[in-house]
Amino acid sequence: MAIINKLVILGGGSAGWMCAAYLSKQHPELAISVIESSKIGSIGVGEGSTPHLKNFMDSLGISEQQWMPKCDASYKAGIYFNNWNGDERCYFHPFYSDMDEKTAEVYFVNANARRRGNGDWQAPDEYFLTGHIAKQNLSPKVHTPMLKEQTYGYHFDAIKLAGVLKAYAQENGVEHIDGEFSHAHINNNGNIADITLVDGRQINGDMFIDASGFNALLIEQTLGTPFNSFADELLNDRAVAVATPISSDAVMPCATQSTALSAGWCWQIPLTSRIGNGYVYSSKHITDEQALYELALQLNINPQNSAFRHLKMKVGCMQSAWQSNVMAVGLAQSFIEPIEATSLMVTQHSIKLFSQALTKLKNNEQSLKVAEHVNQQLHQLVYGIKDYVVAHYATSLRTDSEYWLTAKQLNHSSSALKSLLKAWLNGDDFDAYLSKLTQQQVYFRPSWYCLLGGMDYQSSLCQQSFEPACAAICNGAKMYLHELCNKHCKPHAEQLHAMKTA
Repeated sequence: MAIINKLVILGGGSAGWMCAAYLSKQHPELAISVIESSKIGSIGVGEGSTPHLKNFMDSLGISEQQWMPKCDASYKAGIYFNNWNGDERCYFHPFYSDMDEKTAEVYFVNANARRRGNGDWQAPDEYFLTGHIAKQNLSPKVHTPMLKEQTYGYHFDAIKLAGVLKAYAQENGVEHIDGEFSHAHINNNGNIADITLVDGRQINGDMFIDASGFNALLIEQTLGTPFNSFADELLNDRAVAVATPISSDAVMPCATQSTALSAGWCWQIPLTSRIGNGYVYSSKHITDEQALYELALQLNINPQNSAFRHLKMKVGCMQSAWQSNVMAVGLAQSFIEPIEATSLMVTQHSIKLFSQALTKLKNNEQSLKVAEHVNQQLHQLVYGIKDYVVAHYATSLRTDSEYWLTAKQLNHSSSALKSLLKAWLNGDDFDAYLSKLTQQQVYFRPSWYCLLGGMDYQSSLCQQSFEPACAAICNGAKMYLHELCNKHCKPHAEQLHAMKTA
């Protein structure tokens, strides 16, 4: 591959402008252009993130004060999973931090006892700091320092975040080209030479980033890169979304809600300006109209007086994210249903890998070797996320619809996931099992314990001698975290208001 001097990004949105912002910061020598049509809208329904977004924004030097109020953003402590077993119980998937190191161990002991036939079911909520924060509607961004840093994510308006990143990138010299894609030319080497827009303009470049969403105009439609569908493992292929007003009282939630419904699940994401809601479902088990009315019933709103948006989802990933001189990011590269809010995390990781690759290419490393490394890393990341998402369905006890009976089947799942779930059910040394997979795991010990323990995944055939922690230890762990909240955390609404008015 020739030296990359000119980079062309096809598509704006969160993925395209994230890429432009980061690369303009890390590689100021690059000439970067973003082709974005003002005629094509973006998918923006209110979005949640993992803690990786904080690291990304920090790397750009954009403070929370600078971007959060502009994006109607709130803090996110984790995700509540409601009624996933059909028994009205819920559990909390927290963002783990070093402050949870000792208290989490108490939960791990109790979860191990439970799966071996001893003790009552316990949700992980009260053994993790963010679980206490979410329960009390506090801010996970502490106002007084703790011994170790607390991690958190965000809820935000994705379209407005793209606008913030766009302004940042343009300040760094990124060129914005308002135009609509027509086709691309492939040269004799199998690389894309240039892009032709509908109005006839030709945009050439040395390297192209495909951020064109599910259309995948360059990576798939032009280069013909195969798409690996996950439809055999993940049934959901549609979503219907609607915004509802945020409560006018002083309480501001700091957690995403994920509630299981008849043919999928419903999200609720609290922004400062509204609540973003949506129903992710399988079109093989429910019609679009049925999904709309079920969501309206869940939210207790009149479907006739609300503005719903229907979305089609393409669940899976490109066989290669980097093909020839095209690197796909965002929805053009991969998408796994948003149950764990991983979409932007994968995008951020993709961009960072590509940035590192550019440095390697400057140092004359072989281009094929560099691209192969990027593809391998992203393959491991995406498939690891896929397995963790599949586990939400595989562990469910619901049998109340054809959807749930089908969703929990593991016929097409990876051998790695099957082995992991088997180790848990059999009462094996789960920690030893996970330690062997450290290099391959995307989700680590706390996340697996919260999911499998929270879902109360167990077999009645597993009866082993293993005692849960005594009441004094459990209560001590809970009290310790409760006191940390009182000392270091303010009400979420109060912290957001202070930021907005500063």
